Amino acid sequence: MTNHKGKKGFWKRFFRKEYNFFGGLACHAAKVSEGMNAFVEWAKTGDPALAMRVREIEHEADQIQLKIEQELGEVFATPIDREDIHQIAGSIDQIMNYAKNAVREMEIFNLSSDDDMVRIIALLQDGACAIYESICLLPTHSPEIAHHIERAVKCERIVEKFYRQGVNNLFEMDDIKEILKRREVYRHLSNTADRIHEAANLLSMIHVKYD
Repeated sequence: MTNHKGKKGFWKRFFRKEYNFFGGLACHAAKVSEGMNAFVEWAKTGDPALAMRVREIEHEADQIQLKIEQELGEVFATPIDREDIHQIAGSIDQIMNYAKNAVREMEIFNLSSDDDMVRIIALLQDGACAIYESICLLPTHSPEIAHHIERAVKCERIVEKFYRQGVNNLFEMDDIKEILKRREVYRHLSNTADRIHEAANLLSMIHVKYD
């Protein structure tokens, strides 16, 4: 028995207008970079409106990722492997998710940013920007991609340095509750840096694979 529904779906995908996956990924990364800009400004000022903007941008980034995933299931051909597109979109989205969680934790704990946190968040902002610039160059196969990938990796390494320094500084405080609260926020910031490193590694793999 012929599966007419399956055939119809195949031809629908075959003749469907192509989706610009590189453009979609760049849009996704740009939105995350925008979110990290709001994050660093919030860390410096404590403006509640900026905290709200971080949450809004995280939701907007989710919608872009959802669009990419939907297109993956509907188009016939993709410029690179579907799994590669899926993984890079997921890793980009996780950067914003962890940043939002850090903001949420600080709001719940009623904490303001200390100097080490501000330094870390500024590095996260730069790392997210490097990821965006790497993705913009993916279709060009430019060797300049490697520079931006290394920049993102370097940001993560420096974050880990400030993370250890910041946690160590916490133990100079007398208030154990304050120490535990801030330690939790530092953990979220470190996880954000890990997601940047993960995205950089994926982009490096894709660059080598399709170069």
